[in-house]
Amino acid sequence: MSQSLEKLKLELSTLRRGSRAGHFRPHKLVMLLAVLDMIDASDHFNNRIAFDTNLIQHFERQFNLYKTKDDLCQPAPPFFHLRSSSFWKHKVIPGREADYAKTSTSGGGRKRIDELIEYAYVDEAVLPLFIEKETGEKLRRHIEKTLEGDQ
Repeated sequence: MSQSLEKLKLELSTLRRGSRAGHFRPHKLVMLLAVLDMIDASDHFNNRIAFDTNLIQHFERQFNLYKTKDDLCQPAPPFFHLRSSSFWKHKVIPGREADYAKTSTSGGGRKRIDELIEYAYVDEAVLPLFIEKETGEKLRRHIEKTLEGDQ
């Protein structure tokens, strides 16, 4: 499991993130902290990450800890764009697969997510790294350290 954890931590460190004037945007990593918060608050995490009030509240709380400069609190783009990682998946609404495949952005708001995506989920191969207490805490510390290094 430690090899898988190290591989995931490396991927998190090299996630493609927006930047401006040398400042990396925190949004994708903040989204992952929000998911870790939801896992910690849950008695049984079912690996269905809905783009709902619960997720948005966790995102906003984490975002306020790590925002700097001109960062805007926009949870939709990271929810959508984390799909470029190996571990973040979307359950597309049946019949909307073609529209989803040709969509390249959330558009900033939640409309496209609501129209195309039922929920996100963590790939089953790495899900235990998020759920198990010890590895989840190691992921959290790694993400927080990365974000603190950005400031």
